[in-house]
Amino acid sequence: MSDAVPTRGSESVKEALVEAACNGLAEVGPRALSTRSLAERAGVNHGQIHHYFGGKRGLLKAAMSALAAEHWSNSLERSAGEAIPPALSLAEDTRYWRAIVRAVIEGDLELARVEIDEGISVPRRALEAMRTRAGAANDDLDFKARIGLLIATQLGYVALEPFIRLLADVGEAETDGFREQVKLRMGEMVSTLVRTDR
Repeated sequence: MSDAVPTRGSESVKEALVEAACNGLAEVGPRALSTRSLAERAGVNHGQIHHYFGGKRGLLKAAMSALAAEHWSNSLERSAGEAIPPALSLAEDTRYWRAIVRAVIEGDLELARVEIDEGISVPRRALEAMRTRAGAANDDLDFKARIGLLIATQLGYVALEPFIRLLADVGEAETDGFREQVKLRMGEMVSTLVRTDR
């Protein structure tokens, strides 16, 4: 059992459970989390998960929603309100991207898509802004493929950066310069994507 001080009060209990689930999703993914481990992390009785969230699934959705909302807010701040966030800024929301990656790897797209269903998806916001700037139709598969590659590049780089640097033979002293070059190239990808003369 945890040495944590018991959490009291309904809002405090809910917040502690959501925070525990956010951390758990990022650390081990949805499948490895049990209601008992989540309750222990939060310092509450595991029955409170069912009481407040209807069970583990409800809690995981609430946690994913909280992570997405935090990422949404951080993204708006980093981009000064613009729809397209700066390249690699996703790296600053570690719990969010790790939770997404773990959910997708485990095949839990329903959990990963909570942000889309709730209308707080940074990639979807960026997609719509780029589609508008490029004058692309909703059914333009070439445009969707380009967006998909941009998303894959951002998410893949953030998730695998140390391994990518190893594969690209980037020394420790070159790390910051390499990252800046990656950001520059990603910015070029966005510029190319939204060009109307493509």
